[in-house]
Amino acid sequence: MTPELREQLRLALIGILASAGAIGMARPSLKPAIAVAGFRDLPAADLDNELDYLAGKGLAERMSKTLSPEIVRWKITAAGRDYAAEEGLA
Repeated sequence: MTPELREQLRLALIGILASAGAIGMARPSLKPAIAVAGFRDLPAADLDNELDYLAGKGLAERMSKTLSPEIVRWKITAAGRDYAAEEGLA
């Protein structure tokens, strides 16, 4: 993936997570949303890597779950929401 495409993927993820709000989204729900943004055949590992990258930047975070913790959900952070607003992503 080129750096430009990777940036577009990251921006799409921030916008999607900002739209989901506090409830966040699980990867099975993120895959079709990313497909709509043009990333139809994105490997799950690439999606996980980009979510981890956004978490490292403080823009997204894994949600703690008591029930079914094996189904990882991601949500936007306050910094991510601010970034999305500044960039017109949400």
